[in-house]
Amino acid sequence: RLWDVFPQRDLSFWPYLLKDSEGFRDFLERDMPVTVETKMLKFGKFKTEIKWIEPWLKVYWRERVWYISKEKKMWALDDEINRNFKGTDPPIVWKIPKDLPGVGENMPLFGVFDSPLPTETIENFLNKFSECNWFQFVSEISWQRRAGSDLFVLDISKNNQRFELLIQNDKYAQQDLGLLIEDVFEELAKEGGNHIIDATYQGKIVLRHL
Repeated sequence: RLWDVFPQRDLSFWPYLLKDSEGFRDFLERDMPVTVETKMLKFGKFKTEIKWIEPWLKVYWRERVWYISKEKKMWALDDEINRNFKGTDPPIVWKIPKDLPGVGENMPLFGVFDSPLPTETIENFLNKFSECNWFQFVSEISWQRRAGSDLFVLDISKNNQRFELLIQNDKYAQQDLGLLIEDVFEELAKEGGNHIIDATYQGKIVLRHL
């Protein structure tokens, strides 16, 4: 892909490379999930290094699957140019509602672009719960807004049990919700069966059979 956009004049007169390198870097970084850096090692000799961006989140949105990096760059997995991507696949799929405030239906979503999705909300959630013992068994998380609050719905499978966990963290301001959920999991493991764990009530957790 680099040679497709590399200005041919740079091969015959290297000072042009100093002038052109920033342009083809910008083009490639918009076209592919990569970082591009060109250095002059010595007079007239250059090295261009291209690295894949590591995905941080895997998101299902608008009927497509996307990757988002820690730097909030976003790209679609089914774009032809990205099908040879060799990065590490994040273990959790996040489901995001199709309609989001400030994101128009006709917003251009191609190549690599700054993510319009609520990454700060997701990051805050991960900072609070990702170190909990039960979080390692999460396979999918859906995010939405309910009555002005963030609602997270987690699909969890553990020891042949299935759980649907609903979390609204702002209802538990004075409690360690992660620890409360861990205690619930320990009790449900003794009972067996599949359960809904509803942590959307003020200061209490409601259990139902799934």
